[in-house]
Amino acid sequence: MYEILAIAAGILIGLLVESVATRQVKVAALALGSVIVGAVVSFISGELRESWAYLVFDTTQVLIAAVVTTVCVAVWRQRSQH
Repeated sequence: MYEILAIAAGILIGLLVESVATRQVKVAALALGSVIVGAVVSFISGELRESWAYLVFDTTQVLIAAVVTTVCVAVWRQRSQH
């Protein structure tokens, strides 16, 4: 259940970050947003009390979803311009 929350949050981060102008700010926003949301998801699910490894796992889930979304939106925008 919480994995779905992490992926959905990653998609939302990816959609929001796509509107940022510079690539450096996009990368920073993706990384920071993924760490924050990953930590929140790990805390809410109670996994953080078991092991810090869950923080890495949840953060990675969010980051992958955000990056894939950002790339898909960029490709879609580029194709729609032609």
